[in-house]
Amino acid sequence: MSRATVAAPLALTALTLALLTALYPANVDFSLENPSWNGMSSLAELGAEPVNLAEAYALDPLKYAVLVIGPSKPFSEDEVRALKSFLARGGLVVVADDFGAGNQLLEALGVPARLSGRLLVDPLFFFNAPQLPLASWGGRRIALNYATVINATAGRVLAWSSPFSYLDLNLNGRRDEGEPAGPFPVAVELRVGPGTLIVVSDSSLFLNSMMGREANRDFLLAILGGRRPAVDVGHWEETPLTRAKALLGAAWRVARSPEVKYSLAALAVALSLSWGRGLARGGKRL
Repeated sequence: MSRATVAAPLALTALTLALLTALYPANVDFSLENPSWNGMSSLAELGAEPVNLAEAYALDPLKYAVLVIGPSKPFSEDEVRALKSFLARGGLVVVADDFGAGNQLLEALGVPARLSGRLLVDPLFFFNAPQLPLASWGGRRIALNYATVINATAGRVLAWSSPFSYLDLNLNGRRDEGEPAGPFPVAVELRVGPGTLIVVSDSSLFLNSMMGREANRDFLLAILGGRRPAVDVGHWEETPLTRAKALLGAAWRVARSPEVKYSLAALAVALSLSWGRGLARGGKRL
């Protein structure tokens, strides 16, 4: 059996696996490609684009808003500089987090706001469970999902938890003596030079499972102000599937270049001819 006869089925198998990997839905939390409850494909339907924060300096601040949602990885100095540059040109940055790496970014940006990191509970105004509280936004309600609150010494509060809410410091599901009571800020707008930073104390607010609840979708559209969301994709934990998709995407971008495209076409023709000659020789021996 010739090498060409063996190589062709192997190449076909590799191509099939690559196509299945590319087409299989992403399952990582917050992914714009994930259509499940924990993804943000509904945000992608609003025109959201993935972005690496280090490239934020190249975004047009009149057209785009940078969204940092549920970060779980630390931010580099290059990323912080790029965000500061974006804000210095009048850009809008939204940080939506609860118990992740959001405070590191807020500290690096030098803003007087921090996420408490304590669980917000409301025994009266909630949906399904007290750990899923409702907050007030301009006379309307937004639905939160295992959120925290914001400690800020400046800025304008956009949304408040109810007066019945409290911070469940010991996570026992009831308010004990000494546990702080609401209302608490859950969304705050701050000025950073010419730019605007909005901090939201819930990373789940824009998930597929939450976007349709209460006024969550309208809240997002209101703070975006007509800008297209550019969603940071570099600070979520990766799965083997997402790493494989990233590699395939990089390979596809390389393969689309004219030099590589024509070289691959020539190689495919050469392999096809070689395979055909191998089959012909095998047929003659029979």
